[in-house]
Amino acid sequence: WQVKETEHFLVYYYPAEARAATDAARMAERAYARLSRLLDHQFRQEKPIMLFASRTDFGQNNVTGDLGEGVGGVTESLRHRMLLNFTGDYRSFEHVLAHEMVHAFQYDIFARGKAGSGLQNLAQNLPPLWFAEGMAEYLSLGPSTTFTKTWMRDAALNGKIPTVEQMTEMPDRFFPYRFGHAFWTYIGERWGDEAIGQIMQAVPIVGVERAFKREIGMALEDLGDEWRESLQT
Repeated sequence: WQVKETEHFLVYYYPAEARAATDAARMAERAYARLSRLLDHQFRQEKPIMLFASRTDFGQNNVTGDLGEGVGGVTESLRHRMLLNFTGDYRSFEHVLAHEMVHAFQYDIFARGKAGSGLQNLAQNLPPLWFAEGMAEYLSLGPSTTFTKTWMRDAALNGKIPTVEQMTEMPDRFFPYRFGHAFWTYIGERWGDEAIGQIMQAVPIVGVERAFKREIGMALEDLGDEWRESLQT
């Protein structure tokens, strides 16, 4: 491994991908500038980004092991390492990079800026998958994607828009990435993206449900009902 140091990251790569790693480092700092503003949070430590030249190489990493063909990247909670592979398409790569960086921000907010801290709090107030993955999709893709829109249209037409409780309890049935993305889009459109950062900042202090109540003045269940009605309409 070689290491490229930027203002906020340590980018690990091997010689065969040196040129792409330079581009990835530039993308990482660009994503950081946007996300740190939206989430009102700055890294106090450089975060490791481990880059692999291919999906096959990524599958051989010894941090998480092979998590399956459908996994394009992963961020681990202990050392806040982001692992992902180049895809041959910078647009999809940048999406995954920003998505994983949102997770790094989420973990860092729980850790109060020191990797390895706050793990007990994270375990006690662990956000559900729709919260964590939906936020990462919203902040990396933006509010509108054809994929999520199509998924939501299908759910509306077939009467299968879930409640918040269903999304929390049955992530295998209500895919967190798509339904969570739509849920955060509704919040962003109604209260502004800054509210997302405020909610995230409050979760380690008061938990998920009370964070919504404190920051936007609505119970999470009521918010979910209004989201479902809006989506159905």
